[in-house]
Amino acid sequence: MNDLRDIAVLPVREGLGRNDELDFRHYLDVLDRKKWAILGLAGIVSLITLLVTLAITPVYQASATLLIESKSTNLVSIEEVYGFDTGARQYYETQFEILRSRPLAERVIRRLSLTEHPEFVAAEPEGASGIGRWLPFLASAPEQGVSDPVVELTAPYLKNLNVDPVLDTQLVHVRFESPDAELAAQVANAHAEAYIDSMLDARMDVTQRAGDWMRRRLDELSQNLQASETRLQSFREREQLVDMDGLQSLPAQEIEELTSRLIEVQRHVSQSKTAYLQVQQLRDSAVSPGELSSLPGVLNDSLVQTFRQATAQAEVRVAELGKRYGPKHPRMVAAASELAAANESLSRHIGSVADSIRAIYEEAQQEEIAIAEALSQAKERYHVVGRKGSELRALQQEVESNRQLYDMFYDRVKETSQTDDMQPVNARIISPAILPTDPVKPNKRLFVALAFFLSIVLGIVAAFLLDALDNTIKSADDVEEKLNQPLLGMLPLVEFAENADRQQPLFLDERHNSYAEAVRTVRTSIALSSLDQPYRSMMITSSVANEGKTTTAISLALAFSRLERVLLVDADMRRPSIAGELELPRARAGLAELVAGKAAIEDAIVALPGQNVDVIGAGVVPPNPLELLSSRRLRELLNELCDRYDRVIVDCPPVLPVSDARVIATHVDSVVYLVKADSTSAQKVKIGLGHLAQTRSPITGVVLNRLDIRKAEKYGDYGYGGYHETYSSAPA
Repeated sequence: MNDLRDIAVLPVREGLGRNDELDFRHYLDVLDRKKWAILGLAGIVSLITLLVTLAITPVYQASATLLIESKSTNLVSIEEVYGFDTGARQYYETQFEILRSRPLAERVIRRLSLTEHPEFVAAEPEGASGIGRWLPFLASAPEQGVSDPVVELTAPYLKNLNVDPVLDTQLVHVRFESPDAELAAQVANAHAEAYIDSMLDARMDVTQRAGDWMRRRLDELSQNLQASETRLQSFREREQLVDMDGLQSLPAQEIEELTSRLIEVQRHVSQSKTAYLQVQQLRDSAVSPGELSSLPGVLNDSLVQTFRQATAQAEVRVAELGKRYGPKHPRMVAAASELAAANESLSRHIGSVADSIRAIYEEAQQEEIAIAEALSQAKERYHVVGRKGSELRALQQEVESNRQLYDMFYDRVKETSQTDDMQPVNARIISPAILPTDPVKPNKRLFVALAFFLSIVLGIVAAFLLDALDNTIKSADDVEEKLNQPLLGMLPLVEFAENADRQQPLFLDERHNSYAEAVRTVRTSIALSSLDQPYRSMMITSSVANEGKTTTAISLALAFSRLERVLLVDADMRRPSIAGELELPRARAGLAELVAGKAAIEDAIVALPGQNVDVIGAGVVPPNPLELLSSRRLRELLNELCDRYDRVIVDCPPVLPVSDARVIATHVDSVVYLVKADSTSAQKVKIGLGHLAQTRSPITGVVLNRLDIRKAEKYGDYGYGGYHETYSSAPA
């Protein structure tokens, strides 16, 4: 038993945890497994596409190249008349739409009599071909009231027409497609020529319309000019105006002179008013006339100054004579009389000057009023003359504007009349369409290549989708990731020839040493999982039937028998198969009789010839195996058998169909769960493991059975691939 400690452990998978690399390798594996299906799909689709393209009627394309210039060579500059902004981008967009327009198409159809051409005569109305024939409700409704065959052919005509501008140039390709190569070239050239003709017709029409309009407008302008000249002359005669500039200068000069005089008079009024107010103030104070002499207006008077000098001289004489004579001296009396006469004259003249200051002030006021009135009258005359001048200038401007407009239109009418036969065309054909030799549709190479590529992509997507929907257990990673259980080992798929004679168990067949080595690996994993307390009893089960339980149980029994004394028990009372698999002689009793207490252990044991393995068959199948297996006698029997053998291996029914395995699992030390690779879904395995977990069964691990080594060789980098070759001849 201790010899199991010396057996090598399972190879450790390298690179564990490299999820990105694992995913990438997984995708590569999916493509490797599905490559022939993908290539087959691509080949079939490509072949069908090729056959379809060969059956399609070839279509030819002819192309004529137009040069559409933004500005034409004009002999006379009359662009204003035509009104074309040919330098704008919108101009080119407009021309492209004209090339695609229905009127232009109808012109070509009529010119070439396409309504009588076999291709168009046989053409079905739009919407009646293709899917519309099979699904009429998807076909476009026919136009109501259309009876003109030219109109009916416009839609298929435009469908076959392509107008393709050349980027960053003034060139445009006019292409037409048709099964008739000659017709394609003929229509492409005719369409380009029809466009040029339509442009010429449009310009002729514009010129004609412009000429008619300008002539009508010229008549209106002539009448307007005559009416404005008549109004001007009538105004001159009514107002008697000859020289308006001289007439308007007289009031202006008079206003200037009166304004200067008014300013001077107003200054004089201000000065005289001041003097008058001073005199009036002193008189109101009842002062003597002599005191008025201190006023500037009085003091500056020449007579006042003369009288003041005479008075002063008289006072000097009186003073001198008074020193020599007495007051009654004749000379003193004469001098005193002279002084009194001088003072009286001075006072009388001062009063007269004061009176004259008032008169001067009143006279200045009257002069100021007169000049202001005269200035107001002059301004009124100036305004009247100004209004007449403005009215006159308005009439003159109206006459001048009408004359200029009339002259401009007159010149344009002359230009357009002289250029009626010299209309420029902005487009010309620089490369007419030639007869095409090779069809453009269908492009067989392109269609087949696209079909091949798309089918490859579709095949890859389908492969990944099927792989994502495939929830079966296919690899060691699936066991750990999807089942969260340790992997005890993987048993390869062994293929037998049809009607092959199997005379010995698979484990002992030297032709399949790789299988035997895989079983030994499982044996080692089980042994290493219980080194301290080896499992004395263990059961082999699976989720559903036909997963290889019996073969695996036999193989493990033979593998353990190399080191231990092993008993193999067939507990599948519903479908017993171990005895038949090993071709053992019929025993007197089996497990059913032992559990029922109807036989002794010795009566049920059958030795496997040449091997250290004993076998107990299922015995006679009872009516209700579950009740028999649920008895306490089964536990006691297993304990007794464990005392006799080093290891007891029990082959049990699958977990999902019946409950037998769940009952037996409570009586053994270890449960080995078998999963058929690429067959059993992870969901079923999880349910089976869940049933066992509910009974607290000691699940040791999972064995992946019937693994296709050719598919699994992708796991070589992870420690599993190639081991069957390296150890194919290893000893047990």
